[in-house]
Amino acid sequence: MNRIIAALTLFFWAALLVGCAATSEVDTEEGACYLKAARGDVYLKVFDVDSNGNMGALVWQGRINQGQTARVRTTHAYFRYFYNSEPDVDQPFKGGVDKACDDSDTVDVP
Repeated sequence: MNRIIAALTLFFWAALLVGCAATSEVDTEEGACYLKAARGDVYLKVFDVDSNGNMGALVWQGRINQGQTARVRTTHAYFRYFYNSEPDVDQPFKGGVDKACDDSDTVDVP
């Protein structure tokens, strides 16, 4: 009987260790991504988009300098952004571009 209990205890600890080791080290987070200003400084307004393509709430707004990133989090893993590619000049926003936002990917914006 003691051998069975010892074996079950050993099996439990081994399974626990394997389970902990098997957890992914990759940062996968649904609905989270990074926006990167690839070509120059940009001012963005980022809105959540639902599964039907309807624009929802403003989730992020601000300036991203060239080569820099900003983290955004969406509800449905999609967003729509409007941008001003000359953030130091007062001008209307361009865009309305829909993008996927998932697994902490990096999305280039104008």
